[in-house]
Amino acid sequence: MISTEILTEQQNEIRAAERETLRSLLAAIEPLEPSADDQAALRQADLDLEELFLLVVVGEFNAGKSAFINALLGEEVLPEGVTPTTATINLLRYGPQPTVRQPEDFVTERTYPADFLSEISIVDTPGTNAIIRQHEQLTRTFVPRSDLVLFITSADRPFTESERGFMETIREWGKKIVLILNKIDLLGSQADLDRVTHFIEENSVVLLGQKPEIFPVSARLAKRARASDNFAERDALLHASRFDEVEKYIFTTLDEAGRIRLK
Repeated sequence: MISTEILTEQQNEIRAAERETLRSLLAAIEPLEPSADDQAALRQADLDLEELFLLVVVGEFNAGKSAFINALLGEEVLPEGVTPTTATINLLRYGPQPTVRQPEDFVTERTYPADFLSEISIVDTPGTNAIIRQHEQLTRTFVPRSDLVLFITSADRPFTESERGFMETIREWGKKIVLILNKIDLLGSQADLDRVTHFIEENSVVLLGQKPEIFPVSARLAKRARASDNFAERDALLHASRFDEVEKYIFTTLDEAGRIRLK
């Protein structure tokens, strides 16, 4: 369904050369006793090239970030409905089988055998309104490394104050942002959806200085569609969820010529 070969052979050679240059630079400056921060920055740049594309998912707690990622994967890989006090940053990569480990406090590494994860890693963050300050600090270490930020807001509580503040921070980092309006199944009519979408668009233009891509979706309906064995029901639910539109955008964007410029 989705090609796992995002890069051409030539582009892979460029990436390998970039990584070799970083390692040579690190070796060259070691006799000069560089600061720990400088050494860490070079090592992180090398790791970022190894982890070719990093999608960081942000938004308030309970906006449906984990549900959105699970809908993208087609399986219940990430826990949903946990409280902010127990939430961690989830780093999701490809693996031949599902695994879970916690290398440090507040960070959980997970693997899952979804084809697209072989070259796209996903970070699920605890929430812009998380009550544990370490959550926010860790989120801020991942967003600057991201290649694409998926900013998820909820239709029943769109564009809250904490989300606005965090979006201003993302803007300062110069990251590409795609807005996901989740839980559209809670809205009563198309007119309600149009009203909420317009509200988000107006506010994001003020904050970002330009109109971002906005995708209204229902992760809940998309998950139901993936789980259904009835073809007619599955198609109807997927259509209602509008999830195929954002899915196409994510994977098409990461498969175009501009993907290297993102990195």
